[in-house]
Amino acid sequence: MPVSTPPDHRYDSVSPPVSKSDYVFHRLRQELREGTMTPGQQIIQTEIGARYGVSATPVREALRRLEADGLIAYSPHRGATVTEMPHHDLRDLYLFRAHVESYTIRLAVERASQDQLTALRAEHEALIGAAASEDAAALSRRNRELHLSVIRIGSAYIAEQVMRPLWERVIPASESLWDRPDFVRRAIEQHEAIVRAIEERDVEGASACMLSHVQTAGHERQVRSRGAA
Repeated sequence: MPVSTPPDHRYDSVSPPVSKSDYVFHRLRQELREGTMTPGQQIIQTEIGARYGVSATPVREALRRLEADGLIAYSPHRGATVTEMPHHDLRDLYLFRAHVESYTIRLAVERASQDQLTALRAEHEALIGAAASEDAAALSRRNRELHLSVIRIGSAYIAEQVMRPLWERVIPASESLWDRPDFVRRAIEQHEAIVRAIEERDVEGASACMLSHVQTAGHERQVRSRGAA
Protein backbone atom coordinates (compact mmCIF):
# COMPACT_ATOMS: atom_id res chain seq x y z
CA MET A 1 0.00 0.00 0.00
CA PRO A 2 1.43 3.45 -0.85
CA VAL A 3 2.65 5.40 2.16
CA SER A 4 1.18 8.88 2.15
CA THR A 5 3.53 11.68 3.15
CA PRO A 6 1.82 14.59 4.95
CA PRO A 7 2.16 18.09 3.49
CA ASP A 8 5.47 19.71 4.38
CA HIS A 9 5.36 23.46 4.96
CA ARG A 10 8.96 23.88 6.09
CA TYR A 11 9.97 25.25 2.71
CA ASP A 12 6.89 27.33 1.93
CA SER A 13 8.94 30.52 2.33
CA VAL A 14 11.74 29.24 0.11
CA SER A 15 11.40 30.27 -3.51
CA PRO A 16 12.32 27.58 -6.02
CA PRO A 17 15.51 28.37 -7.94
CA VAL A 18 15.58 28.75 -11.72
CA SER A 19 15.32 24.99 -12.21
CA LYS A 20 12.26 23.54 -10.52
CA SER A 21 13.64 20.03 -10.95
CA ASP A 22 16.75 21.09 -8.99
CA TYR A 23 14.50 22.46 -6.27
CA VAL A 24 12.52 19.22 -6.00
CA PHE A 25 15.69 17.12 -6.19
CA HIS A 26 17.33 18.89 -3.25
CA ARG A 27 14.15 18.95 -1.18
CA LEU A 28 13.65 15.21 -1.67
CA ARG A 29 17.28 14.55 -0.75
CA GLN A 30 16.69 16.46 2.46
CA GLU A 31 13.54 14.46 3.19
CA LEU A 32 15.51 11.25 2.68
CA ARG A 33 18.32 12.45 4.92
CA GLU A 34 15.97 13.58 7.69
CA GLY A 35 13.94 10.39 7.59
CA THR A 36 10.71 11.94 6.30
CA MET A 37 10.99 9.40 3.49
CA THR A 38 12.20 5.99 4.60
CA PRO A 39 13.67 2.88 2.90
CA GLY A 40 10.98 0.85 1.15
CA GLN A 41 8.48 3.70 1.07
CA GLN A 42 6.54 4.09 -2.16
CA ILE A 43 6.90 7.49 -3.81
CA ILE A 44 3.70 9.13 -5.02
CA GLN A 45 4.57 11.68 -7.67
CA THR A 46 1.32 13.64 -7.43
CA GLU A 47 1.88 14.18 -3.70
CA ILE A 48 5.39 15.46 -4.31
CA GLY A 49 4.14 17.86 -6.97
CA ALA A 50 1.43 19.18 -4.66
CA ARG A 51 3.83 19.48 -1.73
CA TYR A 52 6.28 21.64 -3.63
CA GLY A 53 3.90 23.40 -5.98
CA VAL A 54 5.33 22.07 -9.23
CA SER A 55 4.02 20.13 -12.21
CA ALA A 56 4.70 16.49 -12.99
CA THR A 57 7.71 17.16 -15.24
CA PRO A 58 10.09 18.58 -12.59
CA VAL A 59 9.09 15.73 -10.26
CA ARG A 60 9.89 13.10 -12.89
CA GLU A 61 13.23 14.77 -13.66
CA ALA A 62 14.14 14.92 -9.97
CA LEU A 63 13.21 11.27 -9.49
CA ARG A 64 15.36 10.26 -12.46
CA ARG A 65 18.33 11.99 -10.82
CA LEU A 66 17.63 10.26 -7.53
CA GLU A 67 17.46 6.95 -9.37
CA ALA A 68 20.81 7.65 -11.06
CA ASP A 69 22.28 8.30 -7.61
CA GLY A 70 20.91 4.98 -6.38
CA LEU A 71 18.56 6.62 -3.89
CA ILE A 72 15.31 5.34 -5.40
CA ALA A 73 14.44 2.34 -7.56
CA TYR A 74 11.64 1.51 -9.98
CA SER A 75 9.83 -1.82 -10.18
CA PRO A 76 6.96 -2.86 -12.50
CA HIS A 77 4.49 -3.46 -9.69
CA ARG A 78 5.39 -0.83 -7.09
CA GLY A 79 6.69 2.06 -9.15
CA ALA A 80 9.29 4.25 -7.44
CA THR A 81 10.42 3.35 -3.92
CA VAL A 82 13.16 4.56 -1.60
CA THR A 83 16.16 2.25 -1.72
CA GLU A 84 18.17 0.96 1.21
CA MET A 85 21.97 0.97 1.09
CA PRO A 86 23.21 -2.65 1.34
CA HIS A 87 25.60 -3.39 4.20
CA HIS A 88 28.43 -4.23 1.81
CA ASP A 89 28.01 -0.88 0.04
CA LEU A 90 28.13 0.92 3.38
CA ARG A 91 31.32 -0.95 4.28
CA ASP A 92 32.91 -0.15 0.92
CA LEU A 93 31.90 3.50 1.20
CA TYR A 94 33.79 3.95 4.46
CA LEU A 95 36.80 1.92 3.31
CA PHE A 96 37.14 4.14 0.25
CA ARG A 97 36.64 7.30 2.26
CA ALA A 98 39.22 6.26 4.85
CA HIS A 99 41.95 5.76 2.27
CA VAL A 100 41.17 8.79 0.11
CA GLU A 101 40.71 11.20 3.02
CA SER A 102 43.81 10.00 4.86
CA TYR A 103 45.73 10.81 1.66
CA THR A 104 44.12 14.15 0.80
CA ILE A 105 44.67 15.43 4.34
CA ARG A 106 48.40 15.02 3.75
CA LEU A 107 48.09 17.47 0.89
CA ALA A 108 45.95 19.77 3.03
CA VAL A 109 48.69 19.94 5.67
CA GLU A 110 51.21 20.97 3.04
CA ARG A 111 49.00 23.38 1.10
CA ALA A 112 46.68 25.07 3.61
CA SER A 113 46.96 28.86 3.78
CA GLN A 114 46.50 30.71 7.04
CA ASP A 115 43.07 31.88 5.89
CA GLN A 116 42.08 28.29 5.16
CA LEU A 117 43.31 27.15 8.56
CA THR A 118 41.27 29.90 10.20
CA ALA A 119 38.17 28.89 8.24
CA LEU A 120 38.69 25.22 9.10
CA ARG A 121 38.95 26.04 12.80
CA ALA A 122 35.73 28.07 12.51
CA GLU A 123 33.96 25.09 10.92
CA HIS A 124 35.06 22.90 13.80
CA GLU A 125 33.74 25.46 16.30
CA ALA A 126 30.43 25.51 14.39
CA LEU A 127 30.24 21.74 14.80
CA ILE A 128 30.75 22.14 18.54
CA GLY A 129 27.95 24.73 18.55
CA ALA A 130 25.62 22.32 16.79
CA ALA A 131 26.46 19.70 19.42
CA ALA A 132 25.41 22.09 22.17
CA SER A 133 22.00 22.46 20.53
CA GLU A 134 21.71 18.66 20.11
CA ASP A 135 20.64 19.15 16.49
CA ALA A 136 21.49 15.85 14.78
CA ALA A 137 20.73 17.14 11.27
CA ALA A 138 22.94 20.21 11.79
CA LEU A 139 25.71 18.04 13.21
CA SER A 140 25.62 15.76 10.20
CA ARG A 141 25.71 18.73 7.83
CA ARG A 142 28.57 20.46 9.70
CA ASN A 143 30.54 17.23 9.78
CA ARG A 144 30.11 16.72 6.05
CA GLU A 145 31.23 20.25 5.21
CA LEU A 146 34.28 20.04 7.49
CA HIS A 147 35.46 16.85 5.81
CA LEU A 148 34.84 18.28 2.35
CA SER A 149 36.76 21.42 3.31
CA VAL A 150 39.82 19.33 4.19
CA ILE A 151 39.53 17.55 0.85
CA ARG A 152 39.11 20.86 -0.99
CA ILE A 153 42.15 22.41 0.71
CA GLY A 154 44.28 19.41 -0.10
CA SER A 155 43.38 18.65 -3.66
CA ALA A 156 41.32 21.50 -5.00
CA TYR A 157 38.94 20.32 -7.70
CA ILE A 158 39.67 16.69 -8.52
CA ALA A 159 39.23 14.84 -5.23
CA GLU A 160 36.26 16.96 -4.19
CA GLN A 161 34.44 16.03 -7.40
CA VAL A 162 35.07 12.37 -6.61
CA MET A 163 34.25 12.54 -2.91
CA ARG A 164 31.27 14.89 -2.77
CA PRO A 165 28.86 12.38 -4.39
CA LEU A 166 29.97 9.78 -1.84
CA TRP A 167 29.38 12.23 0.98
CA GLU A 168 25.98 13.02 -0.50
CA ARG A 169 24.87 9.40 -0.30
CA VAL A 170 21.85 9.46 1.96
CA ILE A 171 21.98 7.45 5.16
CA PRO A 172 18.52 7.32 6.77
CA ALA A 173 17.96 9.30 9.94
CA SER A 174 17.10 6.04 11.72
CA GLU A 175 20.70 4.95 11.17
CA SER A 176 22.30 8.28 12.04
CA LEU A 177 25.00 8.38 14.67
CA TRP A 178 24.60 12.07 15.41
CA ASP A 179 21.73 11.53 17.85
CA ARG A 180 24.09 9.60 20.15
CA PRO A 181 25.89 11.84 22.69
CA ASP A 182 28.74 9.35 23.09
CA PHE A 183 29.43 9.34 19.35
CA VAL A 184 29.16 13.13 19.13
CA ARG A 185 31.68 13.55 21.96
CA ARG A 186 34.17 11.17 20.34
CA ALA A 187 33.72 12.71 16.90
CA ILE A 188 34.39 16.21 18.24
CA GLU A 189 37.51 15.00 20.03
CA GLN A 190 38.72 13.32 16.84
CA HIS A 191 37.97 16.41 14.76
CA GLU A 192 39.92 18.53 17.24
CA ALA A 193 42.92 16.23 16.81
CA ILE A 194 42.57 16.40 13.02
CA VAL A 195 42.32 20.19 12.88
CA ARG A 196 45.18 20.64 15.34
CA ALA A 197 47.43 18.31 13.34
CA ILE A 198 46.74 20.33 10.18
CA GLU A 199 47.46 23.58 12.04
CA GLU A 200 50.74 22.13 13.32
CA ARG A 201 51.69 20.89 9.83
CA ASP A 202 51.94 17.34 11.15
CA VAL A 203 51.52 15.27 7.99
CA GLU A 204 51.79 11.82 9.57
CA GLY A 205 49.70 12.73 12.59
CA ALA A 206 46.93 14.27 10.50
CA SER A 207 46.79 11.26 8.18
CA ALA A 208 46.70 8.79 11.08
CA CYS A 209 43.96 10.77 12.86
CA MET A 210 41.80 10.93 9.74
CA LEU A 211 42.25 7.24 8.95
CA SER A 212 41.30 6.20 12.48
CA HIS A 213 38.38 8.64 12.60
CA VAL A 214 36.75 7.44 9.36
CA GLN A 215 37.36 3.76 10.13
CA THR A 216 35.81 4.13 13.59
CA ALA A 217 32.78 5.97 12.21
CA GLY A 218 32.38 3.31 9.52
CA HIS A 219 32.41 0.51 12.07
CA GLU A 220 29.84 2.24 14.27
CA ARG A 221 27.65 3.05 11.27
CA GLN A 222 27.63 -0.59 10.16
CA VAL A 223 26.72 -1.75 13.66
CA ARG A 224 23.85 0.72 13.81
CA SER A 225 22.70 -0.17 10.30
CA ARG A 226 22.45 -3.85 11.20
CA GLY A 227 20.51 -2.94 14.32
CA ALA A 228 18.08 -0.83 12.31
CA ALA A 229 17.55 -3.55 9.71
